[in-house]
Amino acid sequence: MISPGSWWWPNRPARVPKPWAAGLLAGLGVVLFSASALSVKAGPTSWDVRLFRILNQVPPTAASVLTPLSHLFGPAGIIAVVLLTVVYVVARNHSVLPAAAAAVAAGAAWVLANVAKVIADRPRPYQVMAGAVLRQQPAHGTSFPSSHTAVTLAVLVALVPFLARPLAAAGIAYAGLVGWSRVYLGVHYPLDVLAGAGIGIAVGGVGLLALRTLLGRAANGHHAAADSPAPHTGPEPPGEP
Repeated sequence: MISPGSWWWPNRPARVPKPWAAGLLAGLGVVLFSASALSVKAGPTSWDVRLFRILNQVPPTAASVLTPLSHLFGPAGIIAVVLLTVVYVVARNHSVLPAAAAAVAAGAAWVLANVAKVIADRPRPYQVMAGAVLRQQPAHGTSFPSSHTAVTLAVLVALVPFLARPLAAAGIAYAGLVGWSRVYLGVHYPLDVLAGAGIGIAVGGVGLLALRTLLGRAANGHHAAADSPAPHTGPEPPGEP
């Protein structure tokens, strides 16, 4: 019979960054989001609008290829990729800890992104920009930040310690393409994507700090249990006459 504990802690070492690296990652995310928020608050940014037009207004021949491709980075594609990745890391590590880390990261990123949406209240580009091409059904909510980018990146950063390096790199690249697709489909500005990436990176960095602390305490507890003397159950040796 498999005890619950054996399916909680990974059966192979997780490659969790050192605290300074995870803290730096979280700080980078905060800076990225803050800079994006300040830019949006200051008013329309010319480079943001120009980059949106470059990524959104493509020739019809390119759109005929890119539009079907963009479906891989929509909600259904994100759910499929995340579920497949979680199943893989659970099976690879014989542990449900990666699934728990991914769920916490997704929830935290979603909440933060939607709180920011309410505060920023930025219209979608297709609602206010002449010539913006909308390639999906009208999106719910406001534009800033991109919650799809935030959640996807937060989950994949949280899973990086449990993935083989090539798959970890592929996962981060996938999150980047999710951000591209939101601009291409006409529902987000590039600044929205950068802000979503900032949230995802910050949540992922904090999650890595928490994960390192959790695994460190588990390892210390395991070593302490291994070093403690076993209780003596046999008869006492005879005393000196």
